Formats: sequence, C-alpha cells, structure tokens
Amino acid sequence: MHSHSIKDLWDLPQLKITATEKIDQQIFIDVMPIELKQSCLVCKSNQTIRRGISYRRTVRHLDAFGCRVYLKLPAIRLSCKACTASFVWHYAFVAPKKRYTKAFEATLPKQAIGATITHTARVTGTPATTVARIVKAWKKKEASRVQQACQNRASYCQNLVLGLDDFAIRKGHTYNTGLHDLRNGAFLDIIPGRTILELEAYFSEQVILCALKPIAIVMDLAKAYHTFAKKMFPAAIRIADRYHVNRYVTEALQAVRKSVQKRLNPFAKKDLKQYFRILGKRNDQLSIEERMILKRLLQYDTVLRQVYDWKEAFIDWYDCSSSYKQAKKGFQYWLSQGREILHPKVQDCLQTMRNWEDEICNYHQLRFTNAAVEGKNNLIKALQRRHFFTRNPQHYKETILLECNAEWIEYGS
Repeated sequence: MHSHSIKDLWDLPQLKITATEKIDQQIFIDVMPIELKQSCLVCKSNQTIRRGISYRRTVRHLDAFGCRVYLKLPAIRLSCKACTASFVWHYAFVAPKKRYTKAFEATLPKQAIGATITHTARVTGTPATTVARIVKAWKKKEASRVQQACQNRASYCQNLVLGLDDFAIRKGHTYNTGLHDLRNGAFLDIIPGRTILELEAYFSEQVILCALKPIAIVMDLAKAYHTFAKKMFPAAIRIADRYHVNRYVTEALQAVRKSVQKRLNPFAKKDLKQYFRILGKRNDQLSIEERMILKRLLQYDTVLRQVYDWKEAFIDWYDCSSSYKQAKKGFQYWLSQGREILHPKVQDCLQTMRNWEDEICNYHQLRFTNAAVEGKNNLIKALQRRHFFTRNPQHYKETILLECNAEWIEYGS
C-alpha cells in the first residue's frame, strides 16, 4: 500500500510516513510533519526556528488489519525569534504528553457503553485507569448534552406523552423515578425518590420539566404519581398503564388457582402447580401443546374456568374496544361478569378496578403504555448487576441517561 493511501486510511493529512515496521501484532509507523515550520504557540508569530529532534513519542492510534498501530512522533524543538519562547511541535490529533491519539480515545466510550471498564480495557489493550479516566470525562460532557437535547425536543413536542415509573436502587429500601418521553422514546430525567414530596421538591428546581405541556401521562396505579401528575399537569390525561392493570387481574387468577389446589388430589395439585404459567399467558399466544394442557387444567374446577374466561375477556376489552364510549360500556359489562364470581380475591380486584375506572378507560383515548419504560428499567437492572452498583450518584445518573438514550449519543473526538 502506498504511503498516501495509508495517510488517508488513518486520516492524518498533516503527516508524511517515512517508515513502517510490523512486530508481532503491532505496527509502528515513523512519521514527520509535512510543514517545515509551525507558528509560535505564545505570540502566534511565524518567525520560528527548528532546533532539532529531542526524542520520538510512541502514540497509540486506531487499530488496523487486526493489529495495534503506534505512531512514532518526533518531538521537534522550536524557538521563536519574536518572543524568544521555546516549545515543542504541537500535533493537533494528540494532546500534549498523551500516549493516545484523540481518535483512539474517542473509540473507548463506544466500547464502554453496555460493558464494564475492565472489559473495555481488556478488549482494547489499554490500562483500566486510562479507560476509566477517559470514559468518565466523556460521560460527564455527553450525558449533559444528551439530556438537554432530549428535554428540548420534549419541550417543542406538540402531542407530548410522558411516562412515569419507579425503579429500585436497593430493592425494598431506595427507589428513583424515571421520567420518559414516550412520543420520542427518550429518557428525560432521573428523580431521586418516589414520594409526592420528593417529586415536587425536584420539579421545583427544574424549569424545563415544569414548562412541559403533556397531553397525557402514563403510570401505574400508585396514588402518589396520580396525585403529583394531577397537581403538576392538570390538563393532561392520566392513563393507567395496561401492563400493571393486567397484572392485578392475573394475580387474582393465580390466587384462585392456589386456593383450588388445596382441595384437589395430589396428582391434580401437582399438575396445576407445574403449569401455572400457562394460565397467565394470553390464549392466542399458546402453542397447540399448551392449549391441550390448559384444557386439562380448567377441568379441575368451575370457578377457575370462570376466572380464566374473565381474564381473557379483559384482554379482549383492551384489544377490541374501538372507541372511548364503547370502552366505558364494555368495562361496565366486564365488571358485572366479575361480580358473578364469588371469590374474595376477585372481589378485591374488582374494587381496585372500580376505583381506577377513569384512568383505565383513558387508555382508549390515547393508546400508550409504559412498555418502553419497562424495557429501560430492565436496562438499568442489567447496568446495576454489571457494575455491582455505582457509589457516585452523579456518575450513576450519567451512565443511566446514556445507556437509555443510546440512539442520541454522538461519538467523536
């Protein structure tokens, strides 16, 4: 390959290649600046004199052909006639006293997103301390830019739909709340805590978030979220998330299944317990084998069959209601079906459904769910397992914002 082609490959037009050498899986390239002089770094004068080469810096550059590439940069001594300053030749593509080019450093954050510092260091052959330093500095700058870009887009969105959901930092003890832009698929912010007081205290300091004008907010049935949303965004429709609402019905079904098991013979009890997950699945997603098992399970008890049909009717109500008006009528009919099932767990579920009737039916005004939010919560859980938790709260927040907004990240030097 010609030297000019190699320069184009590594995007180093200001250098000329004088020699190349390959040792094992490493390529060493001797280079020299094309220009004979460089302006003074102090007074910007062109009256500089070259004083020779003190030594050669070995700098890691982008890998090529399965090999690590190193540039041997001459440390050319210069002096200025105008201001008598002495300095060493400045290369634009590598910072002073650094052993890695800016192009190589720019590849490290991309490797680190979705992985650990240790893994990135092992893959790139770079010290872990170096990777940590570069990635940490990049995350601080990029997370701020990404968050601002996401929030600005949400501010100008005409039909903004927000999603609110909590995720555990330490399950059962400490929680954060995620604020999501469901229309644009962006993670807007992390709110420390999940109580009304914590939410209001955080929003009072965030001008951009307070200025948002959502037409709807999707959340679970936590009373604190609905109270906060009603106070902060009174014009927005509050939608109960379909996944969480469905879970109440499924839990009632499983409670009935457990009570039925107790009075069955050992074989039937074992059979019902072994295949309990089939009861919770949608009927239209069952395989032929699972349908046969389901038919056998429902023969064990009449009430169990009733509750299963009631659960499937609720799924059909979600899928088939063509308008909000029809959904309201269909919901009342579904409630009347449930009242015929004389089981305490079913009646408890019905009471919850009646209490949240408006929020549940609002799904048919604007069909949005927190499915994307749950997916990002899973990303956060994976992140916490991968990093064995992060002690620095700011670094923790920056990592979450970047990993949950990966499509907004700009990698570059």
